Amino acid sequence: MLAKGLWWLMTPWLLPKRVRVRRANMEAAQAAAFRDAQTQHGLQLVRDSLARAAGSTETLNASGTDKLAELNRAAGGDAAFLSPWPRQDQAEIEDVWSAARWCIDLARLHPDFHGVLPRRVAGPGREGLQWTPEGEKALASLSPHAFSCVTELLENDPSSRARQVFLFQQELRSLVPHGLTPAGWPHLLPWFMRYGLAAGKLRVEEIWWLFLEAAQDPRRELMLAHAFTPAWQQTHPGGATVFGREKFVAWFAAEYAASGEWLNTATWPEWEEPASQIRTAYVATESWRTAHPNAFADASRASALVAWLASPASPLSEALRAWCAKFDPSILGAELAKPGVNVIGHFCYPSGLRVSVESLVTALGLNEVATSLRDIRTDAKDDPCHADFHGLESHDITVVHVQPEPLLDTAYERADLFERLPRPYRIGYWYWEFDSIPDSWVTHAQKVDEVWAATEFVARGLRERLSVPVRTLFPGVQLAPYARRGKSHFGLSEKPYTFLFVFHMMSVMERKNPLGLIRAFKSAFGEDEGVRLVLKTSFGDRHPEQFEVLKKAAVGGNIVLINEVYTPDNLLSLMDACDAYVSLHRSEGLGLTMAEAMLMGKPVIATNFSGNVDFMDESNSLPVSYKLVKLGQAIPPYDADLEWAEPSVEHAAQLMRRVYDDQDWARELGARAKESAETNLSLQSAGRKIRHRLEEIKAMRGKSQAE
Repeated sequence: MLAKGLWWLMTPWLLPKRVRVRRANMEAAQAAAFRDAQTQHGLQLVRDSLARAAGSTETLNASGTDKLAELNRAAGGDAAFLSPWPRQDQAEIEDVWSAARWCIDLARLHPDFHGVLPRRVAGPGREGLQWTPEGEKALASLSPHAFSCVTELLENDPSSRARQVFLFQQELRSLVPHGLTPAGWPHLLPWFMRYGLAAGKLRVEEIWWLFLEAAQDPRRELMLAHAFTPAWQQTHPGGATVFGREKFVAWFAAEYAASGEWLNTATWPEWEEPASQIRTAYVATESWRTAHPNAFADASRASALVAWLASPASPLSEALRAWCAKFDPSILGAELAKPGVNVIGHFCYPSGLRVSVESLVTALGLNEVATSLRDIRTDAKDDPCHADFHGLESHDITVVHVQPEPLLDTAYERADLFERLPRPYRIGYWYWEFDSIPDSWVTHAQKVDEVWAATEFVARGLRERLSVPVRTLFPGVQLAPYARRGKSHFGLSEKPYTFLFVFHMMSVMERKNPLGLIRAFKSAFGEDEGVRLVLKTSFGDRHPEQFEVLKKAAVGGNIVLINEVYTPDNLLSLMDACDAYVSLHRSEGLGLTMAEAMLMGKPVIATNFSGNVDFMDESNSLPVSYKLVKLGQAIPPYDADLEWAEPSVEHAAQLMRRVYDDQDWARELGARAKESAETNLSLQSAGRKIRHRLEEIKAMRGKSQAE
């Protein structure tokens, strides 16, 4: 303490900064304490509501046209919900939110709101929104601009953010997992209006739309609740299938005092494809497995299972036997015997890991491998589509596409998925940026049966330490659909030749090395030249000190810094609008943005080290020379003794200069890069190799079970 006091006295010029930091820390602590208090108040509100309901015999049946009345009753007289705005006139529709108010008013004031609000159609091959004739008639009366506003509203799913707020509130969902069913409205709707609005920075229109959607199809809400409540999945593993939903619904009605026609399972649409339902029920039903062991080993065994289920010898009811008899055993058996895999990963978190897992799944689909998908809740800024990934662990192989740290131990919890026991064959898909892995990863590897890596660079480091098999299985790279936009769309002038680098502040700035890139760019070009460097990053607020260093380094020299979370569409559009791509990374597990730039036909300059050298060489890109150096200090999650590349600033400057000075040659290089990437990085090829490995695992497991 004495030494610290002396230091403060000897450095008075740092006092203003210390005061600002201390004030910021105090304000952050106060804000966190307030949020915690609000969270607890909200949970207590729900507990009190549940306690009152426990002593009441009143139920919400939400049958027929009573659903709106039940919603209004559930609001408990909340004026902000019941009378949220003056009636929206169609002539005053100017944007998506006035369009939302107009749609909601139509639903609220129509005798049967089913005739107005677009219905979400769920089921195999039928996902989407569908207007009824009454709704079509209302739409026809709109002006072209108003119609375009309504269309834009529906394309962006106005309920998605509110639903995501609910799904991300774990303690709340533990109290009211049924919150979006009629039985849960009285407990959840008041919470949304008093606490959810602020917690999710929502609009009242979003909450109205969510509950109208829930009221329109409570059967779908109950199936979604099952899909995201692990405790229900454990006790009723087949609850979402035709084989188990009757028993599940009977339990639900008794547990939550629910009633109404929406609980009549005879009227329910099918939630999943027939093959998926049979797989799920097979895992859940011991008598099936006893009668037909290893039923999906080949098409003949699977066909025999389907035929047995439809026969009087099966333990099924007459109605379920009739359901099974609708299908040709040979056709459905062939579908059941196809390779399949469960995939748990970052489907909503904007990152390279998301692009990787999406590529993996697309590659599998191109090779006719069935998939069951689950998203891992990661961050409040996740895209609001967690609910779209509701597959169960129905296949016998699971790929957990998440880093060992910090999320492997909580992957199932964050996916809202019951961890099937006995567990399927489990594969970890891991990325790393060094040739030596942390000691803790050896422990994590005990929870998987094998590990896949995208590149040989990653695989070598894993093989040195792990006893489980390690396979190099590239996920494939394909450009997602995106709109072509000019530089002006991103606030950039069109004329200057533009180099681009895209990185994520959460991915360790020292590793991405934007400061080295800035030095190289400033060395190569003067401020009076028609050339520019764009650094696109995100989450700068999470790393304020590093971001401040980056901002200061970028001052001058025609350097533009963008700190925003872009959609995949906008990110690819920005890359397309720029002229060349450059990465002076110190290490990469894969180098996804470099691969994407090559697929666009951009000349790419990049450090000649780590994962990107699997697809980059002097024939299709401009590799930058480097020397290996130790980190010298710990940079979490990396240890001080690890080695990475220190790319040559001088060589990088020369290459950027050459690209700018000879742009015709640079375009030719970009064309070669595109041709090379399309050949070597294709999803079709990647998926073929992955399918082959899945078939090997299936055969290996089938053999061991037979023995």
